[in-house]
Amino acid sequence: MAGNFDFLKSTDKELFSLIRDSEKLFRDEYFNQCAVQLRIFAEKTAKKVLGQDSKEMTFDDTINCLKDKIQTQEEKEFVEDLFFIKRAGNKCAHGEDIAPTEVLEAIRRAFEIAINYSYSKKKDEKIKKLCFDETLLITEKPQKEQKLVDEYIRLAQEEREEFLNLKQGEFNSNVEKTIDGRKDESYVSKVNKYKKKSKKELTPAQKRVKEKIKQARKVIKEKVNKSTKSKKSSKKKQKVSKNKYIKHIVFMIFVTISVILLTKMIFFF
Repeated sequence: MAGNFDFLKSTDKELFSLIRDSEKLFRDEYFNQCAVQLRIFAEKTAKKVLGQDSKEMTFDDTINCLKDKIQTQEEKEFVEDLFFIKRAGNKCAHGEDIAPTEVLEAIRRAFEIAINYSYSKKKDEKIKKLCFDETLLITEKPQKEQKLVDEYIRLAQEEREEFLNLKQGEFNSNVEKTIDGRKDESYVSKVNKYKKKSKKELTPAQKRVKEKIKQARKVIKEKVNKSTKSKKSSKKKQKVSKNKYIKHIVFMIFVTISVILLTKMIFFF
């Protein structure tokens, strides 16, 4: 797997092993342990830079000796990075929690320390041009490669969504009822269209009922006409036929109600 510190492997395998373990701890979210491991890396690097005189020295004494020898801006930044990593590591060693962002900053500074150390050993200008890649730290893949992977994932998701939408459309067009028995929108629209057409075409049974309604209406008209004529012919006959007239009215009401009920049966059943 690629890493930010691969250049260090050919310079110092011990330091490379320490920093690779630090990166793994960070990826696994063991931030406190990572900070402590970075402190060990920084201390060993500082003593290697100072040389034989640092063997019996503490980390603080080593940093102070390097501070007294500062001559360039790079050396000043080197010492500042050592101080930062030492403070972060000491905090975690004493049981305090540390923010992931602070650990990430410590790894960035460890990268600069490794660059300075490797350059002092090899004097290779290419080392100075190396840049820290946060994506490489987290995914173990370079940023450019990770962007390509993300693009493939995005395209795959789009194809999956398109396929699901296509299948959903086919499902909606073919299925007339859902599992629970409710009619879906496509089924309802088909039924409504069928109902509109069916209103224009009556079944034989509906035609027979409709004919009976016409006959009933004809009977009503005839009886109304007869009752009206008998009323005009004679007042005496009108008194005599009063009871018959009432019966006729009752009959008319009955027939009218029957007509209404039959009409509802035709158009609603």
